[in-house]
Amino acid sequence: EVDEKKCICCGACFPPCPPMQINDPENSKIALWIGGKNSNARSKPSFHKLVASNLPNNPPRWPEVGAVVKNILSVYKEDARDWERVGEWVERIGWPAFFQKTGLPFTKFHINDWKGSRHELNSSAHIRF
Repeated sequence: EVDEKKCICCGACFPPCPPMQINDPENSKIALWIGGKNSNARSKPSFHKLVASNLPNNPPRWPEVGAVVKNILSVYKEDARDWERVGEWVERIGWPAFFQKTGLPFTKFHINDWKGSRHELNSSAHIRF
């Protein structure tokens, strides 16, 4: 059993004890994020963005999550260029077009209004002295 006072939600307790349920199907939900990238190959690193939230946590197959992922991938397959990453495709067509093409609902929670998010920040993997 998880000691709530010591838990920092790292997930390290799950590998040694797989039968322990970390996610409760009744009280937890799933969110899907796309577009994040760490390397600076071809383009600068980018943050992922929320595309679907509050999806039911129905293990072991997660049918609702699978349906949303299949929908996103089918639209991506039809519309993306060869060798284009999902995040690059979304940046090219724009987020409004992404939500329109996939049919996913756009809510106020999809708006990134964090004040610390500036384009001038060093987002490169290069070390500068």
